[in-house]
Amino acid sequence: MKAMNLYLLSRAAGGDRFSKLARELTGSAYEKQYSLHEAESLRALTDGIAAVLRKRAKAGEDWICHLDGFYFSFTIAHISKEFDLLKISGDGEAVLNIELKSENIEESRIMKQLSQNRYYLSHISRSIYSFTYVMETDTVYTLNDRGHMRVCSMEDLADALCRPAFSGYVEKDLDQYFRASDYLISPAAEPDRFLSGSYFLTNQQAEFKRRILEVFSEPGSSAIAVKGTAGTGKTLLLFDLAMTLSKKKRVLLLTGGNLQQGHIVLDERLKNVFIRTADSFTERENWDYLFLDEANRISEEVINGIMKYVSICGIPCIMAYDPHVLTDADGRLAEAEKRILAYCSPLLEFTGNIRINRPMFSFLQNLFHTKEKARSIDYSCVDVLCAGDKDEAAAILSYYREKGYRKINLPGEDTGLCEGLGEEEIVGNEFDCILLIMDGRFYYDKEKHLRCAGEAAGKALNLLYEGISRTRERLCIVVLGNEKMFDNILSIREL
Repeated sequence: MKAMNLYLLSRAAGGDRFSKLARELTGSAYEKQYSLHEAESLRALTDGIAAVLRKRAKAGEDWICHLDGFYFSFTIAHISKEFDLLKISGDGEAVLNIELKSENIEESRIMKQLSQNRYYLSHISRSIYSFTYVMETDTVYTLNDRGHMRVCSMEDLADALCRPAFSGYVEKDLDQYFRASDYLISPAAEPDRFLSGSYFLTNQQAEFKRRILEVFSEPGSSAIAVKGTAGTGKTLLLFDLAMTLSKKKRVLLLTGGNLQQGHIVLDERLKNVFIRTADSFTERENWDYLFLDEANRISEEVINGIMKYVSICGIPCIMAYDPHVLTDADGRLAEAEKRILAYCSPLLEFTGNIRINRPMFSFLQNLFHTKEKARSIDYSCVDVLCAGDKDEAAAILSYYREKGYRKINLPGEDTGLCEGLGEEEIVGNEFDCILLIMDGRFYYDKEKHLRCAGEAAGKALNLLYEGISRTRERLCIVVLGNEKMFDNILSIREL
């Protein structure tokens, strides 16, 4: 996607012609269909600004250039956050955001949207110029950095456009300024950001929250399942719900993994929210709500005891789980989904992935099942290397550690390179850069599913999946003494 000139786009009439021109000017890979209202509101805004710019311009002076450099309907990958109009100065020191409304809406909604936008844009610059244009009333609103919104004029908007900072602008590749990891937090990994409210729910998270609260408001107890692969936002939803409900009630949040330091901080600082491991659950205390995170990791015996307590006491309950965590040696995880769904209805299922970037998520899917191939993916965030023996692997590991990578120790790994992260440190956390070693135990079966041999096979596959799914930025896989596996993984990158 590239920046374009608002005046040039706004000259096209609404409907199919406008959509085709938008694709042409923005260089989009696909044609997005825009409504007549969207085209009309953009034209009305541009006409209003153009009238001011023409009046100010000297004879023969170019005024259309001030409408250069805008991204139209730009969306932050993974989190479905869209900006109607966005312009970033060439040095990245100033940002201009304009939202378009065809019909008049409450000022509170306008202010909420502009406030949220400023939060997302604050990762780029502190100099943010925020406006909303309402076509029906021909009104312009602006929000300053102190959170005060007021009605302003087209002249004020033109003043912002004509600032020297915007004489240059980011012409393409705006995605480099927006990393999903800057906005999507893990409560346990970043408790201070969570407690300060420095986050927003995605549209799907907000919708699931609304539906859950609606179900909980009805008489009788309810058990709801929240299903989603790693990184879809299940845990943040649970913690956000717990904080909302704790204003009046007591909430017990149990995790199927180990407690991290962040869990302890949240347990201490959140009033009426109590965070425990599932294995430590007892029936000696009274709760108003009971949430289970990583429910697929909780044993059948513990799940049955918890749900018996929930049923007897009539407590609303949520179980969040990842259906793609693979089976372990005793098959416990393979039966987890059946066990959860036997207790829960309705089922809310997350789609997509918001924690790790799209190439990483695609690579994860392809690694575990090489038939699931996605083309036109840039896998430059993943390094795949080979090592002939343990000494070569040790040298590569040392090199990558200097670059800030953390190694994950897979169960049953016999490399002698023991210094690394274990399962108890992985579950519930996220990491920017991760390194994993895949040795001769790994192979693909006839259906091209990734498998592992040995006593710790299931646990090794589980942690391999967990490690990649909790990698936010860069991944390195070192294939040790397994040329066939190395060739298979390289083939993923050659698509």
